[in-house]
Order: sequence, then structure tokens, then C-alpha cells
Amino acid sequence: MTRSTMIIAGLLAAAMAGEAMAQTVGIGSTTRGGTSQIGRSIAAVISEHSGMQMRPQELANTADYMPLVNAGEIEFGISNVVQLYYAFNGTGMSEGRPNKDLRLAAVLMPFRAGFIVPKDSPVKSVADLRGRNVPVFKKGALGDHVVRAYLANAGMTVDDVKGVPVPNFPRMWDSFKQGSTDVTVVVVGSGQNRELDKTLGGVRFLSFDPAADRLAAMQDWLPQMYLLPVEPSPKIPGVMATTNVMTYDYTFFANKDVSDEVVYNAVKTLYEQEAPLKASGPFWTGFTPARMANDVSVPFHDGAMKFYKDAGIWKR
Repeated sequence: MTRSTMIIAGLLAAAMAGEAMAQTVGIGSTTRGGTSQIGRSIAAVISEHSGMQMRPQELANTADYMPLVNAGEIEFGISNVVQLYYAFNGTGMSEGRPNKDLRLAAVLMPFRAGFIVPKDSPVKSVADLRGRNVPVFKKGALGDHVVRAYLANAGMTVDDVKGVPVPNFPRMWDSFKQGSTDVTVVVVGSGQNRELDKTLGGVRFLSFDPAADRLAAMQDWLPQMYLLPVEPSPKIPGVMATTNVMTYDYTFFANKDVSDEVVYNAVKTLYEQEAPLKASGPFWTGFTPARMANDVSVPFHDGAMKFYKDAGIWKR
């Protein structure tokens, strides 16, 4: 082999090694909203700190990219645990369409949401919504499950209210601002929460009944959800006293055939980079690395399990 041939071969080997080190993977996410922000934060942190490059693959809805992750066309995805649970089992929003090749990689942060009404509304509880204008979504949509779960906390169904059809969450918020609905759903402390508070001259969260049977009725529509009390805070418009809000976890998942090494590296990076994740936006406020291995009744990827055992947080 000539000297020039050896040099070229060496350069090619170095380039191939560099390419391998900077393996590119995708993460399914949405084009807007909280899911989009969470996906971009994960991609940025993993790209900067793991030696991999992660690229958001943004589609209109979570339901659009979940089947692509299941098929192995995108390596990773994110969603709330309700949609992941339904997608894996082929129930609820994914009735008859099981995605059995999805595997949980990490439990991320608790996502808190609830019903709000104008501050001066006579509605003081979910039960007071009986006969009032409430947003309703297409049957089977996430919004449909959310509204039905919230009403179920007061032993009610959509038949007990005057349903105002809305196609999506932004239109739901517009209807509330325009006064065509008496209540709307917002994420606690979100930009939408603050905007509606400012636009309407004040809003107020309705507190959910924490009784076991009332929680069970909600979980019929939103499996894996739970209730958390929120205390008044200047950062959360509308919480006037201790208020029970709906909470479910956001999750990071992968196709089962993504290599153990890649998944191990991804979750290890998230586990070790708590500070930059929290600095990336308010949605990460409740993120705690020790919760990443929590059981949410969806099987974990083998690579994730290996890391959590190494980190000492795998308790099963």
C-alpha cells in the first residue's frame, strides 16, 4: 500500500468513526404546543451531551407519529402516559390498533391540568357545570377523554351539559375567551393559563374531588392519571386555595428494536442533564431523574432497564 493510499484509508476510517459516534436518531413530536417544546428540549440536550444527534420529527398529532415509532421508522417519541398506554394496548383512543412494538424509555415530568372558569363565575365546582356550556371534542380524541374524565369526577357525563363542539384545544380556548363556553381546560401555570387570566380579568381553577371512587371514575377515561393538590402561587393564576388538579406523566418511548446501547445512552443523558432540561422551559419544573424508572404499566426498553439498574433506581 502506497503512502497516499494509507493516508486516504486513514481519513476514511476516521470519517466513518466520526459518523458512527454522531449517530443520528429521530424523535416523534408535534409541530406546536407543550409536546413540541418538550421534544425540542430532549433533542437539544441529547445532541449536545450524548455523542448522538437527535432530530425532532414533528407531525400534527401524537397519533400521527406513534405508529411510525411502532414501525421503526422513527426511533423515539414522546407523549402523555394516557396516549402511550392506550396505543400499546390498542384500547381507548387507539381502539383496535395495538402498537406492541413501543417500549417505555423514561417517565419524564408530571403534567398538571384542570378546568378553569372566569374569576367571577357562579360555577364553584365541577358539579355546578350541569346544564352549562362545556367544550366537547370528536369522540375518541384526547380532548374528548379529558372532558369526560373531568365531568366524571362529579358523577356527570356530556349528556348533563350543553356541549359546544370544538375541533382542537386552540379553538376551545378561543370559545372560552369569546364567552361561548363557561369553562375550559388548561395546563396549570402554562402560557395559556396566564393569557386567559389576563384577557378575562381573572380565572379560577375548579378543584376535583379526591375521593377514591371519583378518582376511579376519572381513570376510566384517563388511565394512569392521579390528582395532586396545588397551593396558591403568583406563578399560577387561578389557584385561590388548595386545589386538586388532574396530573399525568409525560413519557419518552422507543421502538423495541432500537439498540440497547442507543437507548441506554439517551436515558443516561437525560438522567445526568437535569439542569439544562429544567432551564429549557417551565414544562420541566417537576422533572426528577429518580422518577424516570417509575412503573406506568407499559414495558420498558431493555436498554433503559439496564441503565436504571446501573443507576440504582430500578426497584422491581
